[in-house]
Order: sequence, then C-alpha cells, then structure tokens
Amino acid sequence: AGENGSGKSTLVKILSGVYQPDGGELTIGGEVKTRMNPVSASAAGVQVIYQDLSLFNHLSVAENIAINRMQHNGSKFVSRKEMRRIAREQLERVGIDLDLDATVASLSVANRQIVAICRALSMEARILFMDEPTTALTTREVERLLAIVLELQAAGLSVVFISHKLDEVFKVSDSVT
Repeated sequence: AGENGSGKSTLVKILSGVYQPDGGELTIGGEVKTRMNPVSASAAGVQVIYQDLSLFNHLSVAENIAINRMQHNGSKFVSRKEMRRIAREQLERVGIDLDLDATVASLSVANRQIVAICRALSMEARILFMDEPTTALTTREVERLLAIVLELQAAGLSVVFISHKLDEVFKVSDSVT
C-alpha cells in the first residue's frame, strides 16, 4: 500500500524478474533466488496481474487462459481440447463460468480480470501479485473479486494485493507493508 511513486510497481517488477535488484535476496519455498528473469520467476511460481491485464483481446477466453501454460510446456502444436481443459479447470477453481469461446474483447472488465487470474493460476502460481486490481470495477464486482482472492488464499496461494484502497486491502490482507 502506498502513494503513487512509493515503489509498489518497482517492487513487483523486481520480484517478477523484470528489474534486477541492487541488493538483498528473495526466498521462495526456502530457495534463495539472487537473480531472476521473468521466465525463472514464472518457473518459481511468481505470477503478476498488471493493471492492463496483458490479455489478447482478439483471442478467446480459453486461448487467453491456456496460452502461457501451453507455451511453457513446450507445446509445438495447438490442442484445442487441451486448451479448453486447462481453461475449464482454472475457471472451476475460482468458481466462475465463462463462455470459453467468447473473445476477451467481448467481456466486462471484471470478467477480463477473472481470465487474467485463471491464466496466472494455470502457471501453477505460488505467489500472485495483483497490481491495483479493482480500479475499474463496480462495487459488486469488487466484492466478487475479493471473495475469489480470499478463496485462493484459503487454498494456500500467497496473494500480494497492491492498492490505494485501504478498505479492500484490510478485507484480504494478513499484513500490510
């Protein structure tokens, strides 16, 4: 939590391997990580959902959820059946039913956020960073998102929830930095 310019996004970029730290160390699952890049951070279970969500608007829900996982697994061919299985599995995990064939561009901002969460989960996330995830959501959508975050935490996922909205932070946080 903090004002603009306090270093929240910079910290996320260091922990996700986009930037290299000047010092210190990161420990994930008891293993010290001195230098990471985005690929090694992802392999360690670090996933980030940025404010812009980084989704492919012209692709389907299933494609957006499964694309990183299929690429990470070294898939040389696209298996629509496997893509749909991955997407369905992750949507069930968060208790949401979306049309797997709908394009992301046709979804509400809240459902795009769900797709981004499911894509991160498909990569076996251990630590999920959510950077200002509620900025463009309605009150009802925020409540649904916070409920999903709490369910993921209860299932053992570590969530770093970055926000200016302290009421939301206090609803989902064990600690605040």
